[in-house]
Amino acid sequence: MVSAQPPRRVALMGGDGRNAERLAGLGEITVFQSPHDGGNGEQRRLLSALRAGVIDLVVILTRWNSHSATKQVRKLCKQLKIPVQVVR
Repeated sequence: MVSAQPPRRVALMGGDGRNAERLAGLGEITVFQSPHDGGNGEQRRLLSALRAGVIDLVVILTRWNSHSATKQVRKLCKQLKIPVQVVR
């Protein structure tokens, strides 16, 4: 018997959570608000989750994020070999 793979754990960075429904086919979505909307705590929470290995994919909504926040997350993802999709 072949066991099903667990759903991919996806971090959605930016927006207000309404885009999570649209991306539900990617896996289990956790929303991290942009620093503008959720403060720096949301970005720190995302970076901690990445370091803890509980995220398999990061989707960044560039409309909602600053260049510096996007750059920081992409840099860590590159170091940890976690794929990133940028959605404009």
